[in-house]
Amino acid sequence: MESVRSEILGSRGPGKSFASATPCGKASSTNLAASAKFEQKLHGKVKPLQLSASGTSSLVHRGPVLKYQHSLAVRSTSADVCTTFDENVEGVTSHAVEEKVGVLLLNLGGPETLNDVQPFLFNLFADPDIIRLPRLFRFLQRPLAKLISTFRAPKSKEGYASIGGGSPLRRITDEQANALKNALKEKNLEADIYVGMRYWYPFTEEAIDQIKKDKITKLVVLPLYPQYSISTSGSSIRVLQNIVKEDAYFAGLPISIIESWYQREGYVKSMADLIEKELTVFSNPEEVMIFFSAHGVPLTYVKDAGDPYRDQMEDCIALIMEELRSRGTLNNHTLAYQSRVGPIQWLKPYTDEVLVELGQKGVKSLLAVPVRVTAG
Repeated sequence: MESVRSEILGSRGPGKSFASATPCGKASSTNLAASAKFEQKLHGKVKPLQLSASGTSSLVHRGPVLKYQHSLAVRSTSADVCTTFDENVEGVTSHAVEEKVGVLLLNLGGPETLNDVQPFLFNLFADPDIIRLPRLFRFLQRPLAKLISTFRAPKSKEGYASIGGGSPLRRITDEQANALKNALKEKNLEADIYVGMRYWYPFTEEAIDQIKKDKITKLVVLPLYPQYSISTSGSSIRVLQNIVKEDAYFAGLPISIIESWYQREGYVKSMADLIEKELTVFSNPEEVMIFFSAHGVPLTYVKDAGDPYRDQMEDCIALIMEELRSRGTLNNHTLAYQSRVGPIQWLKPYTDEVLVELGQKGVKSLLAVPVRVTAG
């Protein structure tokens, strides 16, 4: 191919530059009941965090995680922030105290130095939402994570070395947190913004400790993954749930969780804006293939466990292309999945294979648009 241009909005790998997109528009529901099947298989019966609305909340242990996921699907359609609640839950009414709103941004995390690469990879592969082992073999989770992280670390270090010796994820996420705080302030909404990473510092546990110290009275949780997957937003929410259900401080704290937001108007238009901007770099923009590359997940997550990730990703691409067509941009496009691990099948088509096929078909200009997290 003569020309390949990459405008990155999200990828787990190093060597990329990123831009943020601010979600807006009406809140809409995402049905996660199907994905709960996977959570049940993976973790058994989880005691769910039950959240109520209108200033009340309660920790209610009432059965499998399916009910927890169902409660998350209830939405307020009159506001941009999703509200999770269950009308049958008797909550703990808040007393008249000074209201302090907190927003917790959840993200993947990344090694800040080359020495951090192997332990970061260990944390990643030790997560049972990333590598699923049969119940009888779960005692091998950490030894296997140690083996994989040790094996992959040298190659990953080369990638991080090429971009300055570490991941820019924390810096970018902190910048997004500051931008969000300022944007809310412009709307006369005061909020403290916190960052919790899944696999590296600052961990979610650190953010929760700070939230308690700041005496936050209402909390909004925003995973920085536009599309929901068990292995990304689901994993981060599970960690948060496990922390919160054991802490009495959160028994009276209203918590809202936004599980996915790829369909928000602001995100879709931001993606379309970036693509239009990058197309102008090419000498013949109308001939450029728009190549969406998404992070993959094992096929069993989708087929057997009901992970909605593939459906949401395809819907996301369709919305972006619809927006581009409404502006007169009629380029061809394709979607492929990257970053598979191990001998099992992952979502297809694979990015490396599709690139070869496009070259064989005579595609000479390609605009690569990874679509995953808003910083990473």
